[in-house]
Amino acid sequence: MGRIPTASELTKRGVVLEVLTCPMCNEYEEGYDHVLVDCSYARRVLEGVSRWCNIQLGPLHTVKDVLDSISQWGVCKKRRKIILAIFYGTLWSLWKSRNEKVFKKIRLPPDKVNDIIKSVVYLWVKNRGKIDKLNWASWSHCPLFY
Repeated sequence: MGRIPTASELTKRGVVLEVLTCPMCNEYEEGYDHVLVDCSYARRVLEGVSRWCNIQLGPLHTVKDVLDSISQWGVCKKRRKIILAIFYGTLWSLWKSRNEKVFKKIRLPPDKVNDIIKSVVYLWVKNRGKIDKLNWASWSHCPLFY
């Protein structure tokens, strides 16, 4: 919806910035679709999450592509909710990682971001998802086989 304060969105609002390129790849203009999905850094994180979940996603270029793909995934409603939580957590973690780079000059490796996603979403699902059988060992191996 264009509400995330990326460089391109801030310039639309009249904010003058020295640099408009993505802080994660330094190649393309930083828009919300780029920084969360289409950036080479974001793609590595998304690939890691897909491997962890053992799922194949189609070509993803926008946040809408991610959410549409996930909302159509599988037939089990409970597992679809878990996947949706994982990808919300992924988008959130990518944004936080971007902010670490912009404000603290720290670029977390994609593998570290994947570890953060696993732990944060585990806590979300464990505490809000009412899944009694969920444990860290099975979650960290594959979140869909608990």
